[in-house]
This record gives sequence, structure tokens and C-alpha cells, in this order.
Amino acid sequence: MHKSYALLSLVTAIAVAGMSLGAVSFAQTVPVACSIASSSVNTNQAAVFTATGGNGVYVWSGPNLNITNASGNQFSVSYPNPGVYPITVTSAGQSATCSMTVVAATPSGAVVCSPATQNVTLGQNAAFAASGGNGVYVWSSPDLTISNANGTGFSANFASTGLKSVAVSSAGLSAVCAVNVLAGTPTPPVTPGLPDTGGGYGK
Repeated sequence: MHKSYALLSLVTAIAVAGMSLGAVSFAQTVPVACSIASSSVNTNQAAVFTATGGNGVYVWSGPNLNITNASGNQFSVSYPNPGVYPITVTSAGQSATCSMTVVAATPSGAVVCSPATQNVTLGQNAAFAASGGNGVYVWSSPDLTISNANGTGFSANFASTGLKSVAVSSAGLSAVCAVNVLAGTPTPPVTPGLPDTGGGYGK
């Protein structure tokens, strides 16, 4: 009786261990992938990249990008010259690359927000300028509480890292600038407790 019980317990233990090992081997890291909203953009136009898979922690890199702390599942870049530019995202020791084709922009009277994309560290001001339209501009952003939304220029700082956007509108037309808010020592320091704010200038 005791020997049979011991044998049965051993078989059960081996079966449970096998199931556990199978579960561990099944729970593998999902391959990292990179996607882009549009594979072709104009010069000085922001292109947004999105990462999936990996372990959820991402680092972005690419030509002409001197960045060591670019993280988050989304990242934006823009280039002044036509060409094909690869952007690579790395996560959990894996990497994936998206290629962006930059073409010469066709001149028009459209509203322009510049720079199309920029990188700032957390707490650092991001500055923008508007042109085109009828010369009267209104700025907006889903990430900010804006106290003064008018003017040819706009500046703001953001309270969290990641990809942010700022839009400018004029004469029924609009343009969007992208901001990569990167981790790092804030410059200048952020005062705790203050809300996200932004304001226009140059009216």
C-alpha cells in the first residue's frame, strides 16, 4: 500500500512538473515589431513609429539621431532631406526596423508647424513656430492645459515622458508638431505639483 502510494505520488509529481515546464517554455517573449503610420512623408514632416512585442520596454535609434534615452512604445522623427531612413526599435534583446521614405515637399499655402518633430528631456521647454494660413494662429494639445493659445510661436513643457503632439490652426487649416519627451535630468527643474501648461507668444 505504501509503495503503491509512493509510486503514484512520484508519477503525479512528474506530471505536474512536466506541465509547469511546458507552461514556462510556452511563456516566451513576443517578437518585437515596428510599424509606421505612413511609409512616405514630406521633408520636415513628422513620422510616427509604433512598437509592439518584446517586454514592453523600448529603445529607439536611427541615422542622425544622437539619442540614448529614447523610450516608450511610440517615437517620432523628421528629416530635412529626401531619402530612405531606417528607424530601429530594440526590446528584450530583440530588434526590428522600419524604413521611412522622405520626399520633397510640394510648396503650398498650408499652415506649417515647425519643427515638425523635436526631442526634449522631461521638464525642458519645447518651442514651436507657425507660418502660413492668415497669420492668426490658435494652438492646442491633448497633453496640455493652455492659458494663452494664440501667437506665431508657442512653448510648453510636459509632465510625463512619451510622444506628445501640438497642433496649430489658422484660416480653417491646421498642422501638427510631434515632441518626443525623453527621460533625463530636467532642465530647468520641474516644480512638483504644477499642472501641464503651455502658452503662445509673438502676437
